[in-house]
Amino acid sequence: MLTPSLAVALLAPTAATAACPRCGTPSDRVHSRYRRTVADLPLQGRLVALRLAVRRFRCVKPDCPRDIFCERLPGLLRARARSTARLSDAHRLIGLALGGEAGARLADRLDMPTSPDTLLRRVKGGPAEGASPHRCVGVDDWALRKGQRYGTILVDLDHGGVIDLLPGREGEALKAWLKGHPEVEVLSRDRWAPYAQAADEAAPQARQVADRWHLLKNLREAVERLLGRCSAEVRAALQEVPAVATPSTAPAPPGPPPAAESTATGAATGTLPAASPREQARQAKHQQRAQRHRLVRELRGQGLSVRRIARQVGLNVKSVRRYLREPRCPDWNPGRRTPTSLDGFAAFIDDWVARGGRNAAALYRELVSRGCRAGYDAVRRLVQRRLGNTGRPGPRARVTTPPAPPSPPPSARKLSYEFIRRAQNRKAEEQGRLDRLRVACPALQEGLELAGEFAQMVRKESPLPLADWLAKAQQSTVSELRGLAEGLRQDEAAVAAALTEPWSNGPVEGQVNRLKAIKRQMYGRAGFALLRARVRYAG
Repeated sequence: MLTPSLAVALLAPTAATAACPRCGTPSDRVHSRYRRTVADLPLQGRLVALRLAVRRFRCVKPDCPRDIFCERLPGLLRARARSTARLSDAHRLIGLALGGEAGARLADRLDMPTSPDTLLRRVKGGPAEGASPHRCVGVDDWALRKGQRYGTILVDLDHGGVIDLLPGREGEALKAWLKGHPEVEVLSRDRWAPYAQAADEAAPQARQVADRWHLLKNLREAVERLLGRCSAEVRAALQEVPAVATPSTAPAPPGPPPAAESTATGAATGTLPAASPREQARQAKHQQRAQRHRLVRELRGQGLSVRRIARQVGLNVKSVRRYLREPRCPDWNPGRRTPTSLDGFAAFIDDWVARGGRNAAALYRELVSRGCRAGYDAVRRLVQRRLGNTGRPGPRARVTTPPAPPSPPPSARKLSYEFIRRAQNRKAEEQGRLDRLRVACPALQEGLELAGEFAQMVRKESPLPLADWLAKAQQSTVSELRGLAEGLRQDEAAVAAALTEPWSNGPVEGQVNRLKAIKRQMYGRAGFALLRARVRYAG
């Protein structure tokens, strides 16, 4: 049967016998039949349903505890399954790649609808992968819940894939795994003591290799402690010397004097500065208004009526009457100050400005707390007037910006990172700082020299044997490098192998980052079994 959205196929098994799932005895005695409907992979954009006519058989073995059984359909269906094996495998692959919610959305678009829980259940219940021999293995720890629960990840360094995830990082799980895999020849690890102890006890045949990145990390931390102990010498060596002007240096051209200075100079010399164009326009309008005021009063003295004066002068009747009422020309300048609700707080505002207040929002909050009912815009305009060049809004007086204070020297942590970087990758200023540090004090000179030699050894740029460098470091006067040498001496074989072997924990760190991405994709709520299944899936 075929519809635009569904395809239904009727199937019936043709085998003459079926084997009992309990005892395995074949039987041809049919007891009954029943119908079973299962989902299959889509066909041409249609959902597919298989309707199976399945038989029940009687077991012919007398002592079998199972009298009646249903025939199995291996390769097509699993026991009690409601979807075919190939549809379940497709769901499992989608869940391994995308997880539950995202995988369910994709499956719905691919006409294989299912729930997120079903996808995750099929991921966790998938078949176990067959064990294969692993010659070179990298091991590292990872956080299931940072600071509380940790795990161990094993990576095949030959192929780059994840071998397994183990619970805990105390070394017991790693010890058990190594005992079950005696074929391991190389074990790359960091300098975590439980891993080293587990490898010594469970895999004595394996050659342990310390990770070079962790060796450089240990070296950088020792250099950081050294720079921190000699912080006074570091500050003195890196203190910036201010530039001193020489007689040949040309003075900077003087800028225009501030408005306050120009006003004071004009008052002292008896001359006022030239008025601005806006002030000149205001004065011209005031003179024109004064002439009209004088003319209106003269015409009124001649006995003319108000309306006739208005027609003759070209003014409104109300303006003429106001001119006649005022003995002096009225000033209609909109900039004239009018009483406001801020007048009662003038003393407080003056004190706030004298104390260095500049933030209009802060002044507004303080005025509100004192009962002022003025709006924020009124307070902002007042602050602009008080801090401007004049009593009117406008640009503020030009203030010379003070020179920026010298930048503090870099921290010991930053300097240690600059030191551990390759010489060809350092900037000129970074190299200059390190050169000044080398001559700052004997401890810094000796410590940085020894640290530089070890960094070259780790990067395989120096043929100096590890034993010779450890002897030099243990005889030095720098306590930080003596402590580093003592720690390396306890793991000397693995560190020496790191300087000669090509193996490193780089692939392991990459898989740890992939593990973190999968954790975040599932919002950190994935259990250990689900996370292990998805991380082991190579894709």
